Amino acid sequence: MQGKASNSARVAAVCAAALLVFVIRLIAPGASNIGIGFFYAIPVGMATWWFGRRAGAIAVLGCGALYCTGALIQPIDEFGFALAVRMVALVATVALIELLRKRQLVLEHSAEELEAIRAALTPVALPQLPGVDSAAAFVPSELGVSGDFYLLTNGRDGSAIAIVGDVVGHGPEAARLATYVRARFAAFAAGTSDPGELLTLANGALFERPDADQELVSAVCLRLLNKRLSWAIAGHPPPLRLPGLDQLALEGSTYLLGAEAELALSNGETALSSGEGVFVYTDGATDVRQGGELLGLDGLSRLLGPLTKLPAAEIVSQVERAILAWAEKPIQDDLCLLVLKPR
Repeated sequence: MQGKASNSARVAAVCAAALLVFVIRLIAPGASNIGIGFFYAIPVGMATWWFGRRAGAIAVLGCGALYCTGALIQPIDEFGFALAVRMVALVATVALIELLRKRQLVLEHSAEELEAIRAALTPVALPQLPGVDSAAAFVPSELGVSGDFYLLTNGRDGSAIAIVGDVVGHGPEAARLATYVRARFAAFAAGTSDPGELLTLANGALFERPDADQELVSAVCLRLLNKRLSWAIAGHPPPLRLPGLDQLALEGSTYLLGAEAELALSNGETALSSGEGVFVYTDGATDVRQGGELLGLDGLSRLLGPLTKLPAAEIVSQVERAILAWAEKPIQDDLCLLVLKPR
């Protein structure tokens, strides 16, 4: 009902604008009203923008009729030529406004799609995991969407599974690939909670896609059960152990997902004592700059150091604020943070 009322108001506005131009032409002195007919482009543009090309064409015919009516009341020298020039101008107005309108619709639909993708990649609410204090933060790049994502879910053995990843590249294509990879991880986590196996399965899924040669993803997968932490890494910055901020690195090379069809990954494992935890991040947290200075891992550790004994939610929120306060704007990449602590 509200939409119909809005459309009626717009039709009334178009008609009022056309009649206003008609009246102004009639009351204006003869010598000064020569160019007033071109102002019919205003109601024609309004009709095209609101309702599309067909409505714009109808508005052109209506405004042409008004122009002819005005010419009958106040005759115009070389009427045929004057009418032709004005009709050409009005048709050009329809074409231009329709082009702008389509462009605007494409941008709106793209923004809606990317917002939906972003919501899927980084949900606001995290699941409640027994025995785990967890929190995550995500800040999108100010230059457009990228491909950072995280997943926190229950493993089939009662463990907590956390995955943080980053698609190589930027823009909508990277975001769509991140959505696909995250969905694959969620599906695979229903069958296994082994970090290395999860990353290997995701790597295989990438190679099953067409044109997979250019699709590269870094990821780290963690499993937490009864204060036992295991993890595997595929080309991603190693997590940091809290509160000491030591890297949970693994021996040997770690390849990006999508780089090699056969991916052999080993798991690391450690015990977390009371008060310990793990901090996971994407390179958007270390690649921010202030002037010519890169924050880097040392800078991130400096910001994180005083916060390591806080609850997970406070750690990620305060680190996020500290990074954004330090970095110059706009930030060039997505920023993704995740903390796991046994309760």
